[in-house]
Amino acid sequence: MAEVQEKSKMFAFFQPKIQKVRKVSLEKFLQMEFKPNGFKYEWNNGKIEKRKKMKAEERFIIDNILTKFNLTSSYAQGNRIMPEADILLASVSTYRRPDAVYLTKAQIRERKAFSEAPAFVIELLSESNSSLEMDRKLEEYFHGGIKVVWFISPEVKKVYVYTSPKNVQICTDDDLCTAPNVIEDFGIRVNEIFE
Repeated sequence: MAEVQEKSKMFAFFQPKIQKVRKVSLEKFLQMEFKPNGFKYEWNNGKIEKRKKMKAEERFIIDNILTKFNLTSSYAQGNRIMPEADILLASVSTYRRPDAVYLTKAQIRERKAFSEAPAFVIELLSESNSSLEMDRKLEEYFHGGIKVVWFISPEVKKVYVYTSPKNVQICTDDDLCTAPNVIEDFGIRVNEIFE
């Protein structure tokens, strides 16, 4: 018995510390002010999640996408792709800030949280994103009503175009990335994203 106790003491530092997380209502979260410290804060079913913001050296990626989008009929109708816009996915109890979001003119004009999920979001992947975290976020986005998700990996210059959690097109080099059934006349080649 003493040997078992000694071993448990010896390996105690390997055991994760469990911290109680106090849940916060969405209303309280929306009233909170966060310091501009290179992080963005998202609300996930009562828990506040701290994530790294888009890096300054990655802004050109979103700018290249916006420049191409600005040539579409969707842009001419007043719809926009907006960087780091807050979105509420009420059906899955989350409030997120993707790196870029496609919003219709009607959604942009709403004075409160969106009554309907955006159809298309873009996330830039970084070393701090675990595959489990991104899998969960992907499921969340589609269960929340989003129709197309791009995960862009600047490190390897790939774009993962999801039209469902199971259906993905992996784009590299000169492959054309689109937002099928969302923005019909929009497409950008991977090389154009990273130039």
